[in-house]
Amino acid sequence: MQRLKHVGDKVSYLRNPFAKHSYACLGFGLLSLGLAAMSIYLSVSQAGNGGMNTGAYGFSSLAASLVSLWYGLLSFREKEKNYILARIGTGFGMVLLIVWAVIIITGIFG
Repeated sequence: MQRLKHVGDKVSYLRNPFAKHSYACLGFGLLSLGLAAMSIYLSVSQAGNGGMNTGAYGFSSLAASLVSLWYGLLSFREKEKNYILARIGTGFGMVLLIVWAVIIITGIFG
C-alpha cells in the first residue's frame, strides 16, 4: 500500500524509496536460503552422512540468516521508506533461523 504525503495543502504521489539496508537484508536472506538448500542437498545425497562441507554450509546459512535479521531491523528503523525488500529478507531469515534451531535441537535431544 502506498502512502500519500501531504506537502502543505497538496498531496505528493511520489513513491517512498527503498530502505537503504533492505538490499543487504534481502541479499543475505537469499544467500541463507541458497546455503541451506546446498547443505540439505549434500546431506540427502550422501544419505545423512554429510561431511565437513555440509556442516559448513549449514553454519554459514545460520550466520547469514542472523545477519539478514540484523539488516532487517536496521532498515525498519529508517523513517518513511518502502520496506517490502526488508520484509522479504527478514521473512527468509526468520524461517531459516527456526528451521536451523529445530534441526540443532533435534540433533542434540533426538
